[in-house]
Amino acid sequence: MKINKKALAILAGLTVGMSSTAFAATADSFTDVPKDHWSYQALDYLAKEGVIDGMGDNTFQGGRTMTRYEMAAIVAKAMQKNDVNFGDKAVLDKLSAEYANELGTLKNQVNKNTSDINDLKNKTDKFKVWGMTRVQVGDDNGLVKDGHNGTYNNRFYMDLEGSMKVNDHATARFTVEKNAHYRDSEYANSKIPKMIKLTRKDGTTDYLETTNAISGIDKDSLLGDDNHNGSISNIWVELQLGKNHNWYTNIGRKWNGIGMQNLMLGGQVDGIATYHPIEGGHGWWMSAQYWKPSADWTTVSGTDQIKETFNADGSHKGWDTSSVKINTHRAPIVGSLDFWGPIGKYLDANIAYSRVVDHTSDTGNSADGYYTGAKNFYGVDLKAKLFKDFSVTGSYLKSDALLEDLNWLKPHADRTWAVRFDYRGTDLNKVGSWGAYAKWMDIGAVSDLGHDDEWATREPTFVNGVKGWFYGFKMVPWQNCEWETMWAPHLTENSDANWAGGAYTRHILRSWLDFHF
Repeated sequence: MKINKKALAILAGLTVGMSSTAFAATADSFTDVPKDHWSYQALDYLAKEGVIDGMGDNTFQGGRTMTRYEMAAIVAKAMQKNDVNFGDKAVLDKLSAEYANELGTLKNQVNKNTSDINDLKNKTDKFKVWGMTRVQVGDDNGLVKDGHNGTYNNRFYMDLEGSMKVNDHATARFTVEKNAHYRDSEYANSKIPKMIKLTRKDGTTDYLETTNAISGIDKDSLLGDDNHNGSISNIWVELQLGKNHNWYTNIGRKWNGIGMQNLMLGGQVDGIATYHPIEGGHGWWMSAQYWKPSADWTTVSGTDQIKETFNADGSHKGWDTSSVKINTHRAPIVGSLDFWGPIGKYLDANIAYSRVVDHTSDTGNSADGYYTGAKNFYGVDLKAKLFKDFSVTGSYLKSDALLEDLNWLKPHADRTWAVRFDYRGTDLNKVGSWGAYAKWMDIGAVSDLGHDDEWATREPTFVNGVKGWFYGFKMVPWQNCEWETMWAPHLTENSDANWAGGAYTRHILRSWLDFHF
């Protein structure tokens, strides 16, 4: 870079004017400028002050002719300095007048670059993706009871979440969940053969033995796990409604929970829910929800009357399945009210109520309520912060299920108790942070609308009551990674049931490592 003597003299004069005392170079800013060169100190100072940058490779290339735009860039940087005296300002004014056109071009380019950066940032902010990947191992004797499999035990799992900003008060959201089971012994859907009665043309009968085993590929697909098969499992919009935009409203299909421990509800639902801070409520909130579980269910009848059919010559043609009846049952439609907030400094509370507003039972009567006969559900939670890093959460749930009509249940199947103790906790940004918990629960078979079953206490074995202790420990071994182990040494299941087989003792030991991104 070749600077004419007039320009360099102006810069040198400006440099001296900026410094009230003489100085000596302490470092070589440019490798190709000798220390004994008459301009060394001026160039070194300008580089340290950020007025000149050189060629980007630690060279100044003083033999190259400098363009007017490069000189304008130097002047522009010098003009940004605040600690210049009156004489320096006069020199800068002359330089700015000399290079006014070039400075205007540079300013326009900077403004355009700034606009492009802001536009790119706004586009990037409109779409965000985050989530978690889990590696899980464990042992669970309940997962093999009656032929059921280890759906929640040995697996790789991913939860991918995304948001798409529509405007300042509306966001579209989605989640994708995927289970991948890696233990071959857990791919059998049933170890108990099923006997189907066959009726021949001559009236004689026989039995065909079948199994429900499916392949590993099917197990990870829609056939085996429709909520964790890699498809979009939840999709909804989040709105901020009202004059103050503080009616936070969700519309669509998403995971939803009611109560501090999600005992009244904890699962995937379709519907609308709005959340709002109560005016003058001292930190209390309320929510109103209208929803139904997203999983309707079907029953199959008549499968023991599959008939053999024959061709005109009497040869086997196939099996007549016209007697097989598939009945679809719609999940109940529910309205819920939920209130939560602080009571004093160390106590929080949650009060919830749900009512089945529409449900068609097997009798075809929409007034029958839930399949248990329950139409009303009540829940109360209290969380006390007893001392630093230690809290206790107690929950109670009650329904008005018609126990007298459910002769396979014992009394108290319409209520649930749960107590959880938490000490400390984890922070994904703090390596070494840890927490421990203990939880006791007695879940009644017909007390809830679908509680959060994060530890698979009900689903794999399809039991009707769970009672016992859970213990857990978690920590952050690396940033954004959390390791957790849960142990339930003695769970009593079917504890509320009169049916054949009685209570069943189950143990769970499960450990997993989550990678958050």
